[in-house]
Amino acid sequence: MKQLPHPLARLADCCWLPRHIAKTRVYLRGEMPFAYRIALGSRVGVDGYFFRHFGLGKAQVLAAIRARPDDAAAATWFLQQPGVTPERIAEWNRLAPLLGAKGHPGYLTRQIVKWLLYPKSISHPVESIFTAIVQDENLSP
Repeated sequence: MKQLPHPLARLADCCWLPRHIAKTRVYLRGEMPFAYRIALGSRVGVDGYFFRHFGLGKAQVLAAIRARPDDAAAATWFLQQPGVTPERIAEWNRLAPLLGAKGHPGYLTRQIVKWLLYPKSISHPVESIFTAIVQDENLSP
């Protein structure tokens, strides 16, 4: 699978959004590997936290990205959603990099799914889901 954007990459000043859009497009083309298909939109993964934080639903987001072939149009749609405000985006940008870190949401989930989704973090421990993704996909920090 083609390299996805870094988890901290931003679109509409929101981290994770460009990565989620890219993952969804890969999924919609039928090119997503099995492990990523399981994680896409999972309630216990980053996508689930992202959706809940902004009051979005998986089906709603899939339909929106399917109907908008470029990032700019997807970003415009995202910014028009009732749960998306500059304050909520700033809050997400602070919270998201801590997901899966000890004492933060997603810690237990990261410990369980690392065996399937982030195998490099087994021998080289990391602090959060974002750092596990960066390490596993050989992304620049």
